[in-house]
Amino acid sequence: MIGDVVLSLLLLSKSRLTSAFLLPRQLHNPTIQCRQGLSSRSLSTLPLTDRGDEIRQNDIGETTVPVLPAREPLPSFIAEIKDQFSLMSWNILLPNSQDNWWCHKQYSSNVAMDKRQWEHRQSLIKERLLHSAADIVCIQEADGDTFDADFAFMKDNGYDHVLHKKFRFRCATFFLKDKFMLDRAAHKDRTLVTSLRCTSTDRVLHIVNCHLSGGAAPERRLKQVHDGLQQIQKYINALELDLKKQIKFKRPSPKLIAQAEKALDEYKSAGLVVAGDFNSDGNTAVRKLLVEGAVNPEWREPQYPQLVLTSKSRSHSFGAFTDAAELAFGGNVCDGDYSDAIPLVDGTRPATYVVPNLASLLFLPVAEQKGPPRTQFGKQIARGVAETLNLKDWCAQELDRAFDLVDLDGNGSIDEEEILSLLEDVYVSTFGGQIEQERNNFFKGFGKGSSDGLTKQEFITRLQALQQDVEGERKAFGLARGLNLQKLSTTEMEVLFERIDLDGNGLLDEDEFRQLLETTYKAIYGGEIEKKRAEFFKAFKTDEFEIKELTKEQFTERLLALHQELDGGRKGSELAEVRTEADVQKMIERFTPLLRHSLDEVFSQFSGNDETLSEEEVNKFLIKTNGELGRGGTFRHVTSILKKKNELQDTPAELTREDWYGIFARELSEGKWWQVVYDLEVCGSSVRSQHESNRGDQFYQGWLDYIYFARMACVGVQDALTDSERSRIYSDGDALPNEWHPSDHLPVAAIFSWK
Repeated sequence: MIGDVVLSLLLLSKSRLTSAFLLPRQLHNPTIQCRQGLSSRSLSTLPLTDRGDEIRQNDIGETTVPVLPAREPLPSFIAEIKDQFSLMSWNILLPNSQDNWWCHKQYSSNVAMDKRQWEHRQSLIKERLLHSAADIVCIQEADGDTFDADFAFMKDNGYDHVLHKKFRFRCATFFLKDKFMLDRAAHKDRTLVTSLRCTSTDRVLHIVNCHLSGGAAPERRLKQVHDGLQQIQKYINALELDLKKQIKFKRPSPKLIAQAEKALDEYKSAGLVVAGDFNSDGNTAVRKLLVEGAVNPEWREPQYPQLVLTSKSRSHSFGAFTDAAELAFGGNVCDGDYSDAIPLVDGTRPATYVVPNLASLLFLPVAEQKGPPRTQFGKQIARGVAETLNLKDWCAQELDRAFDLVDLDGNGSIDEEEILSLLEDVYVSTFGGQIEQERNNFFKGFGKGSSDGLTKQEFITRLQALQQDVEGERKAFGLARGLNLQKLSTTEMEVLFERIDLDGNGLLDEDEFRQLLETTYKAIYGGEIEKKRAEFFKAFKTDEFEIKELTKEQFTERLLALHQELDGGRKGSELAEVRTEADVQKMIERFTPLLRHSLDEVFSQFSGNDETLSEEEVNKFLIKTNGELGRGGTFRHVTSILKKKNELQDTPAELTREDWYGIFARELSEGKWWQVVYDLEVCGSSVRSQHESNRGDQFYQGWLDYIYFARMACVGVQDALTDSERSRIYSDGDALPNEWHPSDHLPVAAIFSWK
């Protein structure tokens, strides 16, 4: 009977899920009962080998594995054989024993404050981890400063660990000391790479524990996982090198060679796991790298179609990885078109991140992007523009000053000649080091008198020498173009000397030659400069006429586009990173009337004149929401705005209503929707009361947590929720975190076999 029940679970029809981490998911059926409404507790907890739950194929020919009931000890599913082990991964939400003072803001308002504190949260984490009794536990968001106290219970229960040495939100990998021992560990960018050795089988397991970058940074996530896999490859390469050295010794030792061969074979045949919080889902570059083995430069993530993810192919040699949950639930998170969400149905793969969907309260839908496209100047020239115009913060004051610098005739607009002059200065600035080197090379080797300058004959001799190599010919050609030389004849060069000997003393000094080189570089890069000038204007070209002059607003927009290119600004995401004032304004334009009303309501509450907020008044808001001054993103944003204003005026700076909007635009761009809502509600504005409890889109769901594996077999995947817990979330609206679950993420767990 039990075998029939399990088989029915395995033959659930496959549901394709559209996914996009930054796009809100609308839960069309909030009363979902996954596993066809069957009670998780009704499933057998006998070892897998005794249940008749062998790995099999579903009705469309795909391999599937059993879904194991939640909240049951993982060892209860493992037979007394040596070739199986269990692994759990969980983003626990940064402990708030010392840091993470804002954690309470992530809870719904109906959760008592004592249930949000670390003492209660720690007890829930302890109970879940110890009851699950996984052989290996991958934790994300551990706190390095309080780690020993936060997880002392793991040590007391037989676990050893490796904690990442860096970052505020750290990865930690625990393992039972009687089953595994540590071979190697590497601390990479948001990944912790450990190589563990199974004490009973002597098999090696490589684990990449991930807490990948969040937000609109898919290229960084790709690099982080690739670097983790490359670290494993480096281990293998080092062992191969060691074997070659042993063989090449004058008196090679058969024993040492055998040991080196064994070590190499163990690492090359080792099992691999990439697990953790990927901070993304759908048809991502990380998934493509793991499943297909490579990501080429021309490939794009559907959610970021304009973003170059890598300049070179990124690949690995470990074969295809498999998503364990996809194997168990018969559905992946990779439709890849990011179109309208497909309704979730019974039996689909459960989400690992379920929080209130505040997006619909705070943001209007993303409109089709209009306006000028991003520039294609390249980072080197974009950086040159920034340096030439002294743009550091890219604030309104700096942009105004930049306009005045470029508007040479002061007529209030920028014409093509003024852009040409700017770009010529940029190229001279960008290649200034080369100019200095050229000047030094030109004067080198003319003996004692060269410190005063070059004579006419020395100058001609040096020009002729430049024509002897390819690069020199290019420089000579630049001189010819810059100074209108036709044949580079001796007569022409004599005339040139007279023209550039500005003081007429018969010697060409270094300052005079520098001016010559600047003219040369402008000539050499003249074609590129013309292209850049056209690029600067083309965004404003229409079918009817071509723009020849830019207004102050258009010029500022071009500079901000350059800044986006320089800093890698994102295009095409629901919540693009806010890097410039233009990004802030775009975010503000998407505020819902409800959000604007709430912001205005709180602004008026603290403002004495209903027009501005003094530093004293805004500090009262910060203390009300953050408990004290000096902490939180709102404090940082307020301090930054007031500091810039104080630098430009003698009277004490105040925040305008637009500044107030900008503070929250920056907070929202970082994904702190919950914090913004909390701050407004704690000040008396009722935001969530506008959210009807029976709406189908009340939850934001994410499939963010994964266990990918290779060179092993997965024999079972554990469900994260019991049916009663699932009902409390989807029927009762008890989103994460809550009184009975201490994190916004659910744990994922699986059982593997070495064979």
